Parts: sequence; C-alpha cells; structure tokens
Amino acid sequence: MTTTDPVAQRRISLWGDAAVGAAFEAEAAAARLVRDLRRVAEERRRHLREWAERGAAERERYRRRTAQAAEAAVAAVATSPLVDRIVDNQLRRVLRPVVHAVLDDVLLLLEKEPDRIRTLIRGQRESMVDELVGRLRAGAEAGDTAVDRLTSRMLHHGSGPQPAPPGDL
Repeated sequence: MTTTDPVAQRRISLWGDAAVGAAFEAEAAAARLVRDLRRVAEERRRHLREWAERGAAERERYRRRTAQAAEAAVAAVATSPLVDRIVDNQLRRVLRPVVHAVLDDVLLLLEKEPDRIRTLIRGQRESMVDELVGRLRAGAEAGDTAVDRLTSRMLHHGSGPQPAPPGDL
C-alpha cells in the first residue's frame, strides 16, 4: 500500500523502524540469554566438579575410618578374654581327643613296627651328628685362621726388617 500522505508515511516508517528495532533488540536479548545460560551452565559444571572431588575425598576418608574401625574391632575381639576362653575350651574339646587318638595310633604303630622308628631315629641321629661335626670343623678352621693371623702379626711386626727368603737372592 502506498500513500502520499507524509504523516502516514512517517507513521509507516516509524512502525517499520520499530519492527526492525524490536528484531535487533530481540536478537540482543537472545544473545544475552545464551551468554547467561552458558555462564550458568559453566558454573553448574564447576560446582559439579567440586562436589565430585569432595565426594571422592569424603568416600576415601570414610573408607580409611571404616578400615581403622574394623582393625580396632578385630584387635579388640582377638585379644578379649572371652574369646581366649572360648578358643581354649574349643581346643580342649576338639584337640585333646584328636591328640589322644593319634598318640594311641602312633604308640600302637611303634609297638607293631619298631624297625620303622629305629630307622627314623638312626637317620635323625646321623644327621644331627653330621651337623655337629660340620660346626666343629668350621669353628676349628676359624680358630686356626685367627691363630695364624695373630702369630703372623706377632712374628713379623716386632722384629724389624725381615730377611728375604732363600732362593729370592
């Protein structure tokens, strides 16, 4: 629609300029809104990271405290007189009959087959004697070495220059 009326044209122009201005204002508002949303989103991500770090630290601290408490509880239970009495009673109740039964079986076996035990004892005796002789030999060798060093020092240090052995001249 075209008009020749200058007032009407100014009004149309005014409405057109207002529409363009409103569009640019809407664009600026949208840009501010996007900027603010990004800032808020970044702030939320930062908070989330901080909360996650604190949660991990608290979880580790809780794990350590729980482990310490469990160790303390186990130590308290293990050293309690009540547990000692319970264990002693159970050992007396279970172990004593087992030892008696096994001991009776071993004694019966010894009675029936004394040669098996004699061989075992003889082998033990021989290994003990061999070990003792080995230790005596090692001690004697160490003593011989110490006496040789001592006599060597005594003979060579106190008498001044030593003559060269025959055959080196």
